[in-house]
Amino acid sequence: MANEITVAHITHEAVGKIGGIGAVLEGLLTCDAYLEAVDRSILISPLFSTEGTVLNRLGEGGEVIYSSVDGLINTGYAQAFRKIENYFNAGIVYGRRKFVDNGRGIKSTPEVLLIDVRHMDKAVVNEFKRRLFEEFGIRSHLYENLWEYEQYVRLAPVAIAALQAIGAGQGTTIIISHEFMGMPTSLAAVLEPSYDFRTVFYAHEVATMRRIIEGHPGHDTMFYNVIKQAHKNKLYVNDVFGNQSSFFKHALVEASKHCDIICAVGDHVAQELRFLAPEFETADIDIVYNGIPAYQISIADKMSSKEKLQRYCENLLGFKPDYIFTHVARMVQSKGMWRDLRVLEHVEKEFRTQGKTGVLF
Repeated sequence: MANEITVAHITHEAVGKIGGIGAVLEGLLTCDAYLEAVDRSILISPLFSTEGTVLNRLGEGGEVIYSSVDGLINTGYAQAFRKIENYFNAGIVYGRRKFVDNGRGIKSTPEVLLIDVRHMDKAVVNEFKRRLFEEFGIRSHLYENLWEYEQYVRLAPVAIAALQAIGAGQGTTIIISHEFMGMPTSLAAVLEPSYDFRTVFYAHEVATMRRIIEGHPGHDTMFYNVIKQAHKNKLYVNDVFGNQSSFFKHALVEASKHCDIICAVGDHVAQELRFLAPEFETADIDIVYNGIPAYQISIADKMSSKEKLQRYCENLLGFKPDYIFTHVARMVQSKGMWRDLRVLEHVEKEFRTQGKTGVLF
């Protein structure tokens, strides 16, 4: 339909929630306002593995409709998919995945496109890389030995062709690049002026800044003070921390200046984006705070949960704590676990004066 609104999310979490991006997708795809505004949602990702059966290809509750990897053909798009696969020497898995908000009973079943890019035609890929350099200054030869870069560049032209094949280009199609992963596809969309594509860069972080913060002993305590001073002097990341062009994520994130819209998940992320380059200083960056479903629970439920964790601590460490502290995150430096420990060192001193105990999970 000419007035249909389609949103294509380019993400590594198309078939399962791994971290923050998956949580954002889960929230969006069970949000009343989003579902009312968007007619069609499509999740796009590389196919990371061909192991297993067609039954688990799209995760729990997923329905595979077409898969050249598994020899399944159950869609009118089959002929168009075959042409794409033959041209690019790529494989396509297409189907649907279910999202459910059990608290409110909201369900949605977005389409999913997974692309097997392992054996793609080199000439086609190199032609796209040539255009990335000529139009956007991205020097793929510096990064193509890194599969994390290469697979998302390969994904881009096939994803655009597949979107066109399933009719996504007939109305307004908004391509959302969740982090650096989707930027090659967004740039491929910019290179398709005959279709009504709109592009959005959705910054869940700024990869350039994350690497700097993780690698410096002062971490974010150092970094945000530096940004504040740099802003006064109209200096940017390359001026302060040296040329970042050797980092492939930096090259892709910086190219987000070519997108129609830039979204940041928080104030600090927006601040980091403006530190990337002068073009971002005046860019219209929309702050879209992350959110997760919050359900009403009773005091009894809370106390029951606390009791279970106290019992777990007692079994594990031999004491029943008065206080439970938790930080649910991947065990990586960027999650700031070191900050928890610095705070809890002071808390522990106070606990000792009161004869209290605590545990951090």
